[in-house]
Order: sequence, then C-alpha cells, then structure tokens
Amino acid sequence: MKNIVTNRQIFFIIFLTLSTYTSIDLPHTMAKTAGRSSWLIIIITALIFGLLSIVITKLNYTFQNKVLFDYSQEIVGKTFSKFIILFYLLFFIIIGVYLKLKLAGVITAHFLPKTPPPVILFLSITLFGYVANKGITNIARMFEIIGVLFLIVTIILCTAMLLQGISYNIMPFFNKSETREYMKTFKDLFTPFTGLAVLFAIPFTSKNKKFSKVAFLTVLFIGLFYVLIVESTIMIIGINNTIAYKDAFIEAIKIVELPVIERTDIFYLTFGLMSLFSGKIIIYAVILEIASKLFSNVKKYILAIIIGIIFYILSIIGLNIKDLNSAYESFAPYLVILSSMVIPLSLLIISKLKKININNLENGESDNGML
Repeated sequence: MKNIVTNRQIFFIIFLTLSTYTSIDLPHTMAKTAGRSSWLIIIITALIFGLLSIVITKLNYTFQNKVLFDYSQEIVGKTFSKFIILFYLLFFIIIGVYLKLKLAGVITAHFLPKTPPPVILFLSITLFGYVANKGITNIARMFEIIGVLFLIVTIILCTAMLLQGISYNIMPFFNKSETREYMKTFKDLFTPFTGLAVLFAIPFTSKNKKFSKVAFLTVLFIGLFYVLIVESTIMIIGINNTIAYKDAFIEAIKIVELPVIERTDIFYLTFGLMSLFSGKIIIYAVILEIASKLFSNVKKYILAIIIGIIFYILSIIGLNIKDLNSAYESFAPYLVILSSMVIPLSLLIISKLKKININNLENGESDNGML
C-alpha cells in the first residue's frame, strides 16, 4: 500500500496536532497577557504561521514522495542533514514528554483522581506506541473521524457559551493600553503552533499539489478556532476568572447548560481527550518515522518499544521536577522558531539557490558548446 495522505487528512492532522492541549489553557494564557485584545494577536500569529506552513509544504511538494530526512541530504549534504534530523528528533521527544504529562494531569484531575500518574503514563504510552506503529497513512484515516467529532462538539459548546455569556465581558475589543504586552504575547502564542513541523514527516505526492494554499487556510482557520475558544470563555466567566484558572475553558464549560446533557464538562472532555490522544499519537508516529530512517536495520516495532521506554522514563523524571511547565514555556518558543521558521526557510532558500546554480551551469555548458 502506498504511503499516500490526502489534503483533507493533512488538514485534520494539522488541526488536531496544533489544538492538542491549546483549547484548554489558551484562554488563561491570552487573558493574562493580551486581555480582551487577544483575538487580534491570535489572528496575526495565525497569518505568520500560515505563511510558514506554505514554506514547509513547498519543500515537501518539491521533493515528492520524500520526507525531511531524505531531501535535506540533497539540499545541505549528509553531515548537516544529520544535525537537522537529530534536532527534530529531540524537539519532538521534548514535546511528546510535555504533552504526556499534560494528559496525565487532565485525566487525574477530571477522571481518575485516585490513579497514580505513573500508571496513566504507562497505559497511555503503550496505547500511543501501538497506534503509531500502524504508520502515518492509517493514522491519517483515523484523524478524519476524530477531527470531525472534536470540531463539531467544540463549536457547539462554544456557540452555546456565546449565547449564554455576557457580551460586556469581552468589551472593548481593542484596548490600547494593552499594546505594551503584545510582543510578550506573540512569544507566548508560538507554543500553540508548535506542531506545524509534523508536516516534515508526511510524504507529498502529485495529489497534494494545491496543499500550500490549503495549509495557509488551515492555519488561519485554526487561528479563528482559537479566537472562538478564548472569546467564549471570557464571555462566560469574565476576564479575571479566565486569568485565575489554568484550565479556564473547562471551568467555563461547566457553567454552560445544554438540553439533556447534565455535565457538559465531562461531555466535552470525552471528545477533548480524543484530540489529546491524537496529538500524542502523531508526535509518537513522527518520532518513530525519524528513528526508522536513522536506524533502518532495526525493526519498526522494536523502535516503537524503545521510544515508549524513553518516553516513560523521561515522563517519570518530569513528574518530579518542580515548575516544569514554566521551564518548558520559557524555551519552547525558541524551539518553535527554529523548527517552523529558521530551518524550513533556510532549506527552501538553499534549495532555490542550488537550482539556480545548476541551471546557470547547464546554460553555461550549452553556450560553450555552441561557441
């Protein structure tokens, strides 16, 4: 079976990867930095990362049926390519550990308060490893179903929050006095767009020709989705409570009343966990794909087990580190800049320059021949 992923499937991969944990803590992050002007910063950041998504998809489509591991060697040579691949390997491992700890925290707080986090981590990592071993193509098919359910449920709840909320809470839409915090806010918003680099592990074919445009619109749509979550949360519980609660979106959902459904927070978390699981699965799958390229002589399922063990050990260590979230959030934006901006732009520019040089050389040889 060919490793083909359709444009629709890539849309849901980007959507679920970027919104893995963002929908829960983004309102808190935005409220304490940009306040009621959050919508503007989110849209601007989405436009920036939308343009960066075009860069990544242009690289993927230029080198069809290849992933970053393959075509980076053609662009910068094997030595520099290894450094790039090792960076992305470490980058995704760091993200994976962070998200697994977040997942364990959500499950412990809302579902299984008496279950030790190490047990939750073991079970979840085992599940993610099993699914990741099935390959990107099968995961993409699964994401189509999960993505539709998660999107529909979240939009329904946010719409109910907008209807039941107080419009005064989000007024004024733009506060000039908050502009001093905008640069800091941009830095904080890089983290919700962290997962864009997973595109490097998806081989493009001729069927993905128009995906650069789709990728830009996808990231812009995600920005609007973030705006909906932030604004609906503030409308329900107000700006001060949104700042006070780390999981402000969940707290806001608890207040919403829907027909038949008594606990809207449990209803959302049931589908929200599907998004959380999806983010962990795709990160695990990307690491497995990179490891399979680096260690081609080792069977894939063995690599999946080794990666799972590494994840578990690092996650247990992470449980015992104080202020791990603060530490991650302080350096994560720089990792995002490198992974989604500096490296992709550099590779694209070098690939274009190399093409120009080759064309010039060929033209020069043909001219000499004519002379």
